[in-house]
Amino acid sequence: NILEQASSIVLKYFNTDLAIEYKKDEFDPVTLADKEADDFIRKSLHDLFPNDLQLSEENPILPQSYTGRVWMIDPLDGTRGFTEGRDNFSINIGLVENGVPILGFVSIPAQGKIIYAEKMKGSFEKSGDQFNLIHTSDVKEIKNACLIMRETRGDTRLIEEKISVLKFSEKITGGSVGDKLLKIASGIADTQINTNNRICKWDTAAGQIILEEAGGVISDLDGKPIDYKADGVLLGRSYVASANVNLHAKVIAELQKLNV
Repeated sequence: NILEQASSIVLKYFNTDLAIEYKKDEFDPVTLADKEADDFIRKSLHDLFPNDLQLSEENPILPQSYTGRVWMIDPLDGTRGFTEGRDNFSINIGLVENGVPILGFVSIPAQGKIIYAEKMKGSFEKSGDQFNLIHTSDVKEIKNACLIMRETRGDTRLIEEKISVLKFSEKITGGSVGDKLLKIASGIADTQINTNNRICKWDTAAGQIILEEAGGVISDLDGKPIDYKADGVLLGRSYVASANVNLHAKVIAELQKLNV
């Protein structure tokens, strides 16, 4: 299993004295764990699907086109938390075909979690040798919903100040994008309003199909579908994820009122 072996690669470096490099700035760290997991995942997928294209956070070679079959890989989502000893980093592997996520695998290695989904077939969490169906909540109102937020490190973002007026019943924190989307997919949280404007396709592709197959919805901040066919790796607008269409519509409507 590619995901299980990649998880083992990452875990052997967890809570060790690992050198940290920075690709752009302090918010963009990379380690040997990222690189080794990336090499393994990309080679394994290429051996199985030699005609498919790949987009990976740790590989500078980009697909010539996003209109066919493209594997979107984040070999270590939440590297910063990983280096701080937090256990909510993830490995995200998604397959996008003609701009639509159709297959997704996410593991939370330090928690022993593996969740996968295939389009029209549901989302499943591995438990021992069993795979159990997971589903989002049916919470339809913001006042009853649990918002999952990022773990702040003393910094604030303008969008967070704007959305702080929304009256969610509860607010919890999560780690990687994969971790947050899995929490909504499995009913632990109900919605997420992502506030990072540097989110990339490899962050969301796997989690999106898992969330959708579990009953949830993900879109950009305006309620439009995420465009995986667009040039480049960044999402044009950040995203909102919700447990169901009713809650999602209400969150999007509030964001438009706030001019987010």
